[in-house]
Parts: sequence; structure tokens; C-alpha cells
Amino acid sequence: MLRVQKALNPEYVAHKATHNLQRSTISEVTAMRDGKKFAVFIIALLSLALLPIWQVGSAPPPKAETMPPEKEKPVPKPPILAPPAPQLEEGVPAGEFFAVAFRPDGRYLAVSARWSARFGAHEQRTVDILDARTGKLVGYYLPDRFYEGIQIALTFSPDGRFLATGGMDGRVYIWDTKAAKLLRVLNFMAPPGPVETLAFSPDGNYLAIGGRDGRLRIYRRTGKDWSQLMLIFNRQIVKGELTEPTPRLPAKGILSPKERNELERLLDTMRLKNPPFVRAVAFDPKGRWLVVAGTGEVIGAKEGIIVLPFPPQKNSRPVAVLRGHARDVNWGLRVGTQLKPPVPWVNDLAVSRDGRYLASAGWDGTVRVWDMTTFKQVRKLESPKTPTGRIATRIYNACAISPDNRYVAAGGFGNRVDIWELATGRLVTSMRTDNIVETVAFSPDGRILVAGGWDGFLRAWQVGSWRLLWQYSHTFIEREVPKPIPLK
Repeated sequence: MLRVQKALNPEYVAHKATHNLQRSTISEVTAMRDGKKFAVFIIALLSLALLPIWQVGSAPPPKAETMPPEKEKPVPKPPILAPPAPQLEEGVPAGEFFAVAFRPDGRYLAVSARWSARFGAHEQRTVDILDARTGKLVGYYLPDRFYEGIQIALTFSPDGRFLATGGMDGRVYIWDTKAAKLLRVLNFMAPPGPVETLAFSPDGNYLAIGGRDGRLRIYRRTGKDWSQLMLIFNRQIVKGELTEPTPRLPAKGILSPKERNELERLLDTMRLKNPPFVRAVAFDPKGRWLVVAGTGEVIGAKEGIIVLPFPPQKNSRPVAVLRGHARDVNWGLRVGTQLKPPVPWVNDLAVSRDGRYLASAGWDGTVRVWDMTTFKQVRKLESPKTPTGRIATRIYNACAISPDNRYVAAGGFGNRVDIWELATGRLVTSMRTDNIVETVAFSPDGRILVAGGWDGFLRAWQVGSWRLLWQYSHTFIEREVPKPIPLK
């Protein structure tokens, strides 16, 4: 390497040439005998003698620009291929919305979000508070950290003061939104597990909780706020069946006891043939009854939506059982060589403002409307233009009734929000989304319909014209967890 550097240095080249010339000149002195060679020798000698004089007496010649030594090029490594950005259509969403709840006065909207930078890294689970009119972010309702599980359920108390959230972390958080204070945390980690649904009673004194253990629990507050409460009702509503036993985990390993319990519960859930999830609970606005529904086998009724008197007592019997889902559909789910009817499970319930109607969103690709004065079905609203046998595109996850009882909205695996007229059952319109819809809700004044899901957008449409008003996407929080702010 040193030889290469010297060979490329002009000063070194000149010095070497002069040195060689001097050596050749001295060697030729003894060999020269004729006049021509001697003359040549004298001329060369004079030129060498005059060179130092010229260098001293005249300006130095400009130095040649020296090039930096060439570095050895490293051997190129194979390129590192970054994983592709999350593709929603491939089932790897970058963000999702799971639940929404309007404050009763319609000013604010609480939204449950899950967001990740890429493929689950740095996942954030939040409850965002939006201005319902503009869709602008107002703040967040978080404990001193991000939630440990997705908040699947949200509900405001009738006076708008309290906000309850619950979800996959097996906890229910009760907030005082006027003071921006976390009042109480109910822990259902062992053995109940994740929370699926929440609802306040019309008088604001009761909170109903449904979970993945198939039980309905009702708490009553014992003070002015929800810092003190008492469990008054606890009943198994649905039951499930394991398809195979949960594999035994090693006795020793890197898992903590808490992580082992969570993993065992998750494995149990994934092996359920009929998952015993209480998916929805709703109160009669006049306080006469409450309804509860879910997946799995309904205890004492096999299937259906259970209507219980309110407030229920320990031995209260159902007022009615609403049956109809999956009984009159004209399509089947292919299992092996057989076509089987879809299951009569229910994912969501919505009660009209006057308490007359109940809507239920089912796994059979229908939304049923029930007259709650007679407990009879009055409408069967079907999923439009859906390929026969594709159950994944038919399931409805959420439903809502407009405050004036004019419209019924529902969304699910069909990647759209369908709107029907309640009085006639006519399909009014379908608004497309880019992925599965998890939640829909009408504003209290009936002017706005919002929906969110797996495509990472919460959208708001104007009711009637169905024009898109705004859409919201959760902003990834880069710094410390923001503190909740009081809601006026």
C-alpha cells in the first residue's frame, strides 16, 4: 500500500527521476571515450548543476495537487431488505378503532384505538377524546401508561360526568371526566379475563359488565361518585366448549407467573369451539329491563337474546328470550362436504331512544329489529350482495338506531356501513370502508353517523345526505404519556 501511495505522489516521482539520472550519469563517465558522448555528458552535468540555482533564485513552481490516497473499497454486503409497510388488505393493519361513545350532550366523542409503528412494535392502546363536530383531537384518557390491552368497550354515564372503559387487559377503568381523575379500577384478570361490553343504567347508578367468561356482572355505586361500589348481580349467561385441552406449559422458563396466567388464558380462548363471550348489554331507557347477548350456548335457552327485569335479583327469571338469528337464512357455511347454517350468535345490541325498538347484529349476516313492547321481531335486515357461503363477509359486528327511529346502521366484515329505513326495511345506502368495521354510532342529535374499524380511520357522515364530514386517524405519541384533561 505504501508503494502505491508513493507511486502516485508527483513529488516522489520527480525526486526518483532525478536520482536515477544522477546514478546513470556517474556510471557513464567512465564509459565515455569519444567526443559526442563526452559533449552529451557535459550538457547533462551543466543542467544538473544549474537546477538548484534556478530553484533558489526564482519563484518555486506551483505544487501539483496531491490526491488523497485511495481507500480500499470494502466488499459489498448483501442488501438488507426492510419488511414491507403494513398492508391492510393482507390483514396486518397499522391501526384500528374498536369502540366509540358519544357524550350524551353530543359535544365529545370517546374513541378506543390501537396503533403500532410497524408490525406490532411500540404498540399504543389509547382512548382518544375528539370534538364530535369537527373530529379534532382534544386529549387522551390514559392511566400513567398506555393500556395493557385494547379497550373494546366504552360508555358515558347519562349525565356525561363518568366514562367507563374496559377491554383485553381484563380491567374496567372508571373516570371522572370533569376532574380528569381515575376513580376506580376493577380487575378481572383472574379468572374472568377480558371485558367485552359495558353499559350504565338510565339513572347512572348501575354499571353492567360482560366478559369472556360468559358472565354478566352489575355493580351499584354506594356514594356520590364511582369510587365506592358494590357487586349486586353475577350470573353465567353463556357457556362454551373446548375443542382440545390446553397444552401444558413448561414448569420453568422465562415467563413470569402473570405472563403464564395470561398465556394459558389466551390458549384456552383460542381453543374454544363455542366461545362463551357476553358481547353486548343494553338498558331500557325507561329502566324496565336490560338485554344481554353473546356467543356460545345460552344457558337455559340454547340460543337467543335474554331480556332480564331491572334491577335484576339473584333468582330473577328472564322476561323474554328473543330468537330468530340464523333460523331463516338461505345460505350455508361449507364444513367439509356439508353445508351448515350459520350460528345464531349476536355481536351487538342497540336500543332506540324511546325504548320501543331493539336492534341486534348477528353472525348470520342479518340485523334483526325487535318490538320491545311485544318482544316480537318486526324487521330482518340482510347483508346486501354477499357471495353465498362466505361467512366472513356476512358477519355484522356493530349496529345503531338513529334517535328519531328512522334509520338502522350496521357494519362488519363486509368492509362497509349499511343503512336501512327502520319502518320499511329498505336499504338506503352502503358506505364503503377499506377494511372490517368494528363500531358504529349515531350522535345524540341524530345528525352524524360515525364508524371505525381495521382500516385505521374513524369516519363521520352527515345523516340524510351521507356526505363525509371528517375522518380521524390516531396520531402516534412520540413522547411521554399525556395526562387526561377535564371535559367541560
